[in-house]
Amino acid sequence: MNFTYWVTEDCNLKCSYCYVNKVPKTMDQETAARAIEFTEKILAANPARQKDKLCISLHGGEPLLNYPVIRYIIEAFQSKYPGNTAFTMTTNGTTPNGTTPNNEILDYLASHVELTVSVDGNQESHDRNRVYGNGQGSFRRVMKTIEYLNSKSYFYRVRMTITPNNVSDFADNYIYLYEKGCKIVAFALDESDPDWNKELMDIYQRNLYNIFTYMISRDLTNAQYCLHNFKNEYFRRRSTCDGCHTSYNIASDGSIYPCILAVGHGDFVMGNVHTGLNEAKLAELDTINQKDEGACSTCAMYSNCRSKTCKIINKIQTGNYYMSSPIFCTAQKIHYSTVKNLDYILDGFAVSAK
Repeated sequence: MNFTYWVTEDCNLKCSYCYVNKVPKTMDQETAARAIEFTEKILAANPARQKDKLCISLHGGEPLLNYPVIRYIIEAFQSKYPGNTAFTMTTNGTTPNGTTPNNEILDYLASHVELTVSVDGNQESHDRNRVYGNGQGSFRRVMKTIEYLNSKSYFYRVRMTITPNNVSDFADNYIYLYEKGCKIVAFALDESDPDWNKELMDIYQRNLYNIFTYMISRDLTNAQYCLHNFKNEYFRRRSTCDGCHTSYNIASDGSIYPCILAVGHGDFVMGNVHTGLNEAKLAELDTINQKDEGACSTCAMYSNCRSKTCKIINKIQTGNYYMSSPIFCTAQKIHYSTVKNLDYILDGFAVSAK
């Protein structure tokens, strides 16, 4: 089961594409304690899932602005569920204070948490969007964090956000990070940006293909692994939304939401950690999620598409539970075409190797 704890909704950066409502709401230890009690009640009510790995995501804003509560949560779960809890966290890599490294914190996190660091590529690309409140870029500080993680051989990922103003450099930035020692580089389009158009999506497609051909030329086994993960991310078989059934997002104030993008949208509050779930509201959401309607349901890729599961995202992006974002839909078609071409190339390598 998956629980996301929003330990803060505040952040020391002002990234241009951030989807979080930047407010200085921070989870205090009392709310964290109630959230842990809520998690325990959910687990107790689902005995068939108690042997499953418990996944706790520590989220923000910038989560490390509330490091004491992060440690409190980690230590509480390790005490209650020893050996059966996995922790994940995405950080902007600039904390604790945005100017000086704190290696003790990084050492602790790397020992207990699966870390992802947000970085968009080289300095020019990164600093276009990922800036402090005064407009100063955050690249140099983030790279100090990455260099330290590399120096200690710690496991971590990096995550790039692809926008209309950096998509032309997408492949170059991916390769830059990979050659800087970031061996797992994830990426996602900023679907909320209205500036996407056909020309920019074509550029995205060319860059995506260039990344995979680069990977194939460097390390065929790793390229196959990356392609497998890419397929699983975008084309795995989909079911209905599991929000507030096996996956819960707990906001800084203790409100409960079904998914990350729903947090802050009052229509999707499903209860709070003090009084529990609002079963009537959850039943209404379940009714919405269980319907397959609209043009998306007739698409050949529907059963393997996010649009089938993530109807809340559809609603936030388009105003319609049963219509996906045109940007996402175009990207899915690009991903499918890219996978087909790469499968053909990799099949050719397999034949030539015999």
